[in-house]
Amino acid sequence: MNRDRAVGWLAVLAGLGLALAVQVHAPVGVPLYDGVIVPEPYRYLHPVGDQPGDPTSADATKEARGGQSPVIAVATDEQPPQAQIVASEDAFQVPAGATALHITITPIDPTVQPTQGAIAGNVYRFAVTTTNGQAIAPKPCDSCRTMVIRGPDDLTEGTIAHLENGAWVNVATLHAGIAAMFQTNANAMGDYAILAGSGSNGTGGGLDPLLFGGVALALFFAVVAGLFWYRRRPAPVPVARLGPARGRIPSKRKGPRRPPSGRSE
Repeated sequence: MNRDRAVGWLAVLAGLGLALAVQVHAPVGVPLYDGVIVPEPYRYLHPVGDQPGDPTSADATKEARGGQSPVIAVATDEQPPQAQIVASEDAFQVPAGATALHITITPIDPTVQPTQGAIAGNVYRFAVTTTNGQAIAPKPCDSCRTMVIRGPDDLTEGTIAHLENGAWVNVATLHAGIAAMFQTNANAMGDYAILAGSGSNGTGGGLDPLLFGGVALALFFAVVAGLFWYRRRPAPVPVARLGPARGRIPSKRKGPRRPPSGRSE
């Protein structure tokens, strides 16, 4: 029983280690939807030809208590959403006296074009304000706000960019777990878009995902093979500890013959 329990714990630890390694290498954000998603075609603000149009916006009001911003989870209505934002509690600097936050996500026309790459899909304006329209600044924090933007269906590589002082600036970007969806940890509100062919996806260097996946799978199967071998090997035969004379194996040789007694048979 003890050996079976050890094998079970080793299997659990191996699975947790593999999941942790994959998450560290390519973190996956928390989506705002659940269940089975059937992706609908991408909606363009200015469709061309047979492209679908009429992208949706998002508009929500969240109550703020104790001078802290609430948990925020707001997304457009497409399946999956074309733009969404998730923020933990106290991720924004709530002005004194403010009792609610107004969150909006709106597809807009770009005011300027990027100097490198091209805008893939729509530009989205993310805003968090008081109910009176006063802009609320994000608080400095590590990964407390996640912004996810979806690109056109045929987009495989892209970089989220933020419009800053009249120029598009690439921000650190990760794949959001579904094709054509990308995420960033937003440090500011404003206009965001996905750029295609901008020369950098903001993810930095690191291991090739294919190489990393191969190494992770090899380690996983090595652990499984080790557990299988450990399970299949025969258990050791217990050896009894006896005294000096008790542990001797009796000899099969016959003892010396007794001399004749002189009696007649």
